[in-house]
Amino acid sequence: MIFTCEEHIDIAIDEYVDETEQAPDLAPVDNNEKQCSFCEKKAVYVVGN
Repeated sequence: MIFTCEEHIDIAIDEYVDETEQAPDLAPVDNNEKQCSFCEKKAVYVVGN
């Protein structure tokens, strides 16, 4: 799973599709303690299946 902020959602989706060759599920992050996988901001979404 990839945690991402609003700014990096496109990169997260592209990375997931490149790795798995499947469409990802996109869900809001339940707690705001997770950090974006691409920067220091708090994650808003989790990308994965």
